[in-house]
Amino acid sequence: MMRYALLSATAVLLALSAVSCLDNQGSNDMRIGRTVLIYMAADNDLASYARQNLEDIKNGGLPQYFDEGSGDVLLVYADICGETPKLMRLSSGRPGEVFEEVLMEYDQEQDSMSDSVMNAVLSYADALFPSDYRGLVLWSHGTGWLPEGFYSSPVEDSDGGIVPMQLAEDPFAAYVKSFGIDGSSEMDIRDLAEALPVHYSYILFDACLMGGVEVAYELREKCDYLVASAAEVLAAGFPYDLVVEDIVDGSLPALKSMCDKYYEYYREDGATVAVVDTKALDGLATACREVLGDGGRDSIQLLDMDSLQGYYRLNKHWFYDLEDFMTSISPDEERTESFRQALDAAVVYKKATDAFVLGGYVQFDIKTFSGLSTYVPNPENSVLDKYYRTLAWNKAVTMVE
Repeated sequence: MMRYALLSATAVLLALSAVSCLDNQGSNDMRIGRTVLIYMAADNDLASYARQNLEDIKNGGLPQYFDEGSGDVLLVYADICGETPKLMRLSSGRPGEVFEEVLMEYDQEQDSMSDSVMNAVLSYADALFPSDYRGLVLWSHGTGWLPEGFYSSPVEDSDGGIVPMQLAEDPFAAYVKSFGIDGSSEMDIRDLAEALPVHYSYILFDACLMGGVEVAYELREKCDYLVASAAEVLAAGFPYDLVVEDIVDGSLPALKSMCDKYYEYYREDGATVAVVDTKALDGLATACREVLGDGGRDSIQLLDMDSLQGYYRLNKHWFYDLEDFMTSISPDEERTESFRQALDAAVVYKKATDAFVLGGYVQFDIKTFSGLSTYVPNPENSVLDKYYRTLAWNKAVTMVE
């Protein structure tokens, strides 16, 4: 059973259809151009922002509704605290009208950060609306490449595992989309790569700290372009009422337009955003491996870490600027130039404010921005180095031996 809702400025109309989703959706009468899914995992302290973003999406440039002929499809999977998780199709009718079709409702207790749940939702959406052009927006908390639980509990036990600890209170925790203070579950990037059932034209992270080279490389075979922030993302997220059309379009010019709007929206507060061409990441890995292998790796222990551009607050010192780091350890100009050429090929768009500001207070200055962050190995942090060795990026560049 599928529920339809027609929303307008003056009325809400509900109707029911007894025809199954698979019979009614993605039929031979429909020629689907683009299918885009926004996956909102908000069974946490971001729930109010998720509700607002949903309203903003409905007020944006939604694709026109169609059940025959050709058109684009925008889907939203919303798991919001206190509500039943559901998969919806959002489209427009006459001016001021929004169609909301509930395609599937799920158990309220299901964990949307489980790789099996995500895979099932994405696979079902692809079966309903198959397309050669797919976009995916991942909306939730984010902790970059870090292993599950580390961002909130960076303490190692005698067996090399991670045990909980009470961190000093973050006065700005409510402002950003970093790790959920309610202790909600996470998904590590290796599991995320396994959970994605198909190849996407682009993946956009509306989440903190996902603009790392480790994340991009792990997902290089899952999408053509990756859009993400090296720093934290303010809890309000992308201005969806302004960028829905770009999200549905999904072409490289549209992705750049969307990033421009994001930057302008947050330029007084702070923002970093970049678009990465995943096809160029193997070339970037080769250039980084040459820097590291020609003496660069030995130079890491001599670095003045305070001089490197970081994208973190408090003591979360696991995210540094990739270019600043690699050029600081590069043994010669030839290696530096090769690296910069590879980086320019991979990062096709980047923009950052001069500082990252929360609550009117500067958290850190942004003096240089390459578009990607990186971990810098620390011999005192064996649990991170051990985990880092398992990542595809480290296997490609051998930064941590």
